[in-house]
Amino acid sequence: MTNINDPESTLEIAEAAEQVVQKAEPGAETRAIDNRPSILFCCPGSILEITSGAALSLRAILESLAYKGFRAVALQATIFDSEQGGEHIMKAGKSQTDKPIWRSELNGVEHLIVKTGSHVRRFMTCQEEETYVNLFRAELAHRRPDMVFLWGGLVLERTIMREARDANIPVVFYLVNEGYRDKSVFKDVSVIVTDTHATASLYKERHDFNCQVIGKFINPEEFVPKVPRKPDFITFINPSFEKGVSVFMPLAKLASKVCPEVKFLVVQSRGRWPNAMQVLKFEPTDFPNVAIIGHQTDMRPVYASTRALLLPSLWHESGARVIAEAQLNGIPILASNTGGSAELIGEGGKVFEVPEEARQKKGEVIVTEDDLMPWIEEIRKLWNDNDYYEALSAKAATSGKQHDSAISAQRFVKAVSAEVLNSKGIKVPKPGVAQVKQALEKKRADQAARNKVRKVRKG
Repeated sequence: MTNINDPESTLEIAEAAEQVVQKAEPGAETRAIDNRPSILFCCPGSILEITSGAALSLRAILESLAYKGFRAVALQATIFDSEQGGEHIMKAGKSQTDKPIWRSELNGVEHLIVKTGSHVRRFMTCQEEETYVNLFRAELAHRRPDMVFLWGGLVLERTIMREARDANIPVVFYLVNEGYRDKSVFKDVSVIVTDTHATASLYKERHDFNCQVIGKFINPEEFVPKVPRKPDFITFINPSFEKGVSVFMPLAKLASKVCPEVKFLVVQSRGRWPNAMQVLKFEPTDFPNVAIIGHQTDMRPVYASTRALLLPSLWHESGARVIAEAQLNGIPILASNTGGSAELIGEGGKVFEVPEEARQKKGEVIVTEDDLMPWIEEIRKLWNDNDYYEALSAKAATSGKQHDSAISAQRFVKAVSAEVLNSKGIKVPKPGVAQVKQALEKKRADQAARNKVRKVRKG
């Protein structure tokens, strides 16, 4: 397995876009026939970023499909949500900044990376976008994927979707953001997949979309430590305003007074603790019970030290990846009731309401002690009542099993198969009245059989 954080092993630099095309041209001596099912991910935002949960999820999807036998290619650019999120990529390509395209293969996925002058999406130049589109067209012409997979609704993404559909290649859209108001973004989309029923319901109501729910994709080996856990902290990851740092800071300050025995751990990511403290007007002395660490490329030590995970988010959490990661470790979750959080948590934690004003004014401390006391009481119980903690931990571990990437990959394949087959002229008929009636009769018969077994056992 390639170490994504090792610059020497992360990137193999291509000389130019023309060489990428040449390697894929039909008839080239080095070209081998590849009959694997194939998926081409296309989005300028890099999925090799290490501070974006969405990037981690997209990479996990492609890697799980590669493991199942897909040819998986990710066409992206050096665009990151945060500059520190792409540090390892930029360091790896430091001596090749004059090359327009970088290449890498990581865990079975081939990464094609267009070098950009800025890591900010809106500063991508016309020339860089042209290089990107030309590389996309080369992939379609010479390696023709079975589907194009993407997210995003800017002009570049819309161009990709339109040209894929013009080539009769299904477009699969990854919809895990509540912000898509313009329905026309999806006019060339064949299948919409999402991670939770909460987001599927949101877009059913807003745009009448029928989204396919595929869940989260988590490889347990990457997040479950092999050593026994020593849960010494209540952990909060990514102290950003969207993730609820304006709830966490007053919560931690209150806890220092009413339950000083409880220790908190803050893991920085895109959100930076000093910045939030300055905006919210707190002082370091307000948090004698809080330990702060930087961004972690390996979360296993963090989860080994975590007794419970806090997720006081103030925006629509389609399906927070940290919930699934923590649950695989048997870690209970305490979260605000937003988006798909309650759905993912199930019985493996608690969900709390936060004031609507706090959601609207994320950069201010709106919550009161009365708002925070239910969180405090649950934290106390998890900290001091071992029997209660073990019971909730077991429920969290049970919920976590659904997020294993091997299971989720099967859901993804099922969601897209009909469109892929139809694009190849293999028609998949929708169930008619007779088929539906037959299915219902079978369901009733199965239920009757189960009821009969129960009666026999009771007898």
